[in-house]
Amino acid sequence: MGALPERKSSVGWWIGWIVLTIGSFFASCAFWTWIIAKHLGPVREGNTSILWVAAVFGSWMVLLVPLIVVMYNKVDRAYEEARIRREARAEERAREARRGAPSFRTDYLAPQSRLLSRQLRRKLNKIPRAIRGGQLVNLRLKDGRTIENVFVSGRREILGVYGMEKISFTAGDVGDLEAVDLDRLPEFQEERWLRLDGVSAWDRV
Repeated sequence: MGALPERKSSVGWWIGWIVLTIGSFFASCAFWTWIIAKHLGPVREGNTSILWVAAVFGSWMVLLVPLIVVMYNKVDRAYEEARIRREARAEERAREARRGAPSFRTDYLAPQSRLLSRQLRRKLNKIPRAIRGGQLVNLRLKDGRTIENVFVSGRREILGVYGMEKISFTAGDVGDLEAVDLDRLPEFQEERWLRLDGVSAWDRV
């Protein structure tokens, strides 16, 4: 709705510019016809007509100079305003994309460092999938730490950890694992997930 008055204004400006251009020509014709007829006689006789043509078109070109300058400035401003509107729309789309983008954190752990041992993979075969595409487990590290709510993809690869900002272990540090109690799951928030394959939220937008 806001673009309609602006479009009407542009059309009105172009019509006005055309009217001024044509009007300046007829004004030049009228002026030189009167001047030449008064001092040299009828404009259709002899060399008077050549003089009239030269005077009319010469003065018309002079009158067109400011009109052309105004037109150039108007066109240049119109292109600049169009560019600003395009950039504003692109920025708005980017903001919309950011609002709808996933917000998980990301870190990178090399593929071989994410693969669990064969013994642990066999144990995973007995644990049902908790969510689509993988399992949720608690890891028991060899140094005694417990890492809760770890996402394992394909029954073999540690792909995500809930509640950590940076990864501090590898699959080789895992001594044992156990299934998460699905009846006591926390209320997961996407921004608290740490993805370990280096894929960021923006890579998925």
